[in-house]
Amino acid sequence: MKIAYKHLIKLLVKTPSIDDLSKKLFQLGHEHEIENEIFNMEFTPNRGDCLSLIGLARDLNIFYKTNLNLNIFKDKIPELKLGFINKVPEKCPNVSFLKISIKHKVKKYEKYLEDYFKDLKINKNNFFTDVSNYIAYETGQPTHSYDFDSINEPIVLQNASDNDSFQPLLSKNPIKLQENDLVFFDQKDAINLAGIMGGVRTSCNKETTNCLIECAYFNPESIIGKAVKYDLHSEASYKFERGVDPLCHENVLRRFIQIVQDHTEVTSVEIYNNISSEFKEINLAIDVEKINNILGTNLNKDEYLDALKGLSFNVDKSITAPSYRSDIKHQNDLAEEMARVIGYNNIEPIKINIPKTPSKPSISLENTIKSILIDNGFYEVINSPFVSNEKNNSISIDNPLDSSRSFLRTNLTNSLINNLLYNERRQKDSTKLFEISDIYSLDNKKIQKKKVLCIIASGRVAKNYRDFSKKIDLDYMNSIFNLSEESKKLNFKIISRDNLDTKIKSAIVSLEIDMDDMPESINQYKPTSVRSSKFVQYEPISEFPSTYRDISYSVKEPFKIKELHELILSLENNLIKDIFIFDYFKNDHKNEIKIGFRLLFQHTKRTLRDDEIKDLISDIVKKTTNIKNVDIPGLN
Repeated sequence: MKIAYKHLIKLLVKTPSIDDLSKKLFQLGHEHEIENEIFNMEFTPNRGDCLSLIGLARDLNIFYKTNLNLNIFKDKIPELKLGFINKVPEKCPNVSFLKISIKHKVKKYEKYLEDYFKDLKINKNNFFTDVSNYIAYETGQPTHSYDFDSINEPIVLQNASDNDSFQPLLSKNPIKLQENDLVFFDQKDAINLAGIMGGVRTSCNKETTNCLIECAYFNPESIIGKAVKYDLHSEASYKFERGVDPLCHENVLRRFIQIVQDHTEVTSVEIYNNISSEFKEINLAIDVEKINNILGTNLNKDEYLDALKGLSFNVDKSITAPSYRSDIKHQNDLAEEMARVIGYNNIEPIKINIPKTPSKPSISLENTIKSILIDNGFYEVINSPFVSNEKNNSISIDNPLDSSRSFLRTNLTNSLINNLLYNERRQKDSTKLFEISDIYSLDNKKIQKKKVLCIIASGRVAKNYRDFSKKIDLDYMNSIFNLSEESKKLNFKIISRDNLDTKIKSAIVSLEIDMDDMPESINQYKPTSVRSSKFVQYEPISEFPSTYRDISYSVKEPFKIKELHELILSLENNLIKDIFIFDYFKNDHKNEIKIGFRLLFQHTKRTLRDDEIKDLISDIVKKTTNIKNVDIPGLN
């Protein structure tokens, strides 16, 4: 996010230099670069409160006296009779609507609004949308402006279904919504992908004089990932994903009215509030001793509390976090606040001695297990050790990087099930995965740690002519480790799909086992595959459907097989994602070989057209049939 230095210092009583301000921002943990007196800010996921002028100034208040009182509309606002239904209060517990009508269209902007677009090199849209964008820059709260006359009430906030479509503002084509996407609808269709982007039909334009402004608080979990999924990146989604202030709506909407009044005559304003649940304050005990123990400092109580007051915490018999500080939940969070105020570099380091532990002989066993699985077409995955679901023996994290993942895993199977379903949704018909990782649990209040192997697989055994028609089952999985009688004791299980979000019926076979319980006889295995020395660049998996074509060849001279195989495998085209032999038959009587190749096609940014695939296949057929004594039966 970009913040102009000249805009930020207007909220400070004194005027520090840009270098001094930069040093203080770095001390507070706000990493940035400076270009032409513009701070290009980088924010951690849990500091959405700082994505604005006001937010940064609030943090800087610990070093500089600030003036954060913006001019707002102060008259009483009548109630708006709006047809609105909130069917998902758990995803949006607080939403307000402001209807504002103006007498004349706005032709010229006041200097402060004009400077916002000029200094940050932002393009203008229309007056109400421009005010919405400025409000988000100034306060951190996104708002969305609708042309009121284009809305067909009632407005309904609900989860979309797979049959719904939506035409967003910044997309040429409609997008197909998916189940559980959070969407505003009117009587006609979808008008806003909540927290991400509004729709074309109800958007404001230069002729709009009756505007409906939506100001909402969405639980970040209901917004996260949607902008990436639909490639609809916006400042609003960036802020909502990181958390906004659930109690700022009236102040923000009053500021909106004031800005409109600065530019034209307002003929009427009305407001509608929909609050489904009360905001729960976070109250923490005053425990300066614990803060000193965490940081290794020697703060006294007054120093500690004065610093928190400077950061807008309410201090009485306990410490109350501001409503916009959703990241404050534990004493560790308060310790982090003090570390920012003091400066991490100013805290004296404490030396600790960590005894060296001899390496365990099980490392060689671990490498052997990996070799066995890789040789059999399995892929190793590394999942996050943090999860959202809590069990009786789960260990909670005091200060998680992601508030939705605040527990350590007690098993690996759940993570690998998610990996498998992710691959199946992307049309992978053979998924073979494994993970070796530590898991943690509580036993009589003591932390227990163990290293675990988890294997999961479903679908075809492999993509070759020997195994193409075979399905992964218990016998196949047991055969992988069938190195000795002792190895047969591995307890593979079938995981039911009944409670999984999938329509695929293939058996899911899984094993989760303590590495200490793996038979040592496995070390007898001799690896067959050679690890590649080349660096493999990651390529994102396409969200668009794949399709395949089969080509069956008749080869009259067996030695031509190699030439045909090398030619097909050397095909270079970004649309070809996979090639393998799925059928092979040798007819000794005719001295003829029948061989079938399957080619998988997929585009990274759109659905492929039939004519594109047809052209590719025609080119492949032409090249391969030029090989002498290589034909395609039935081809004229």
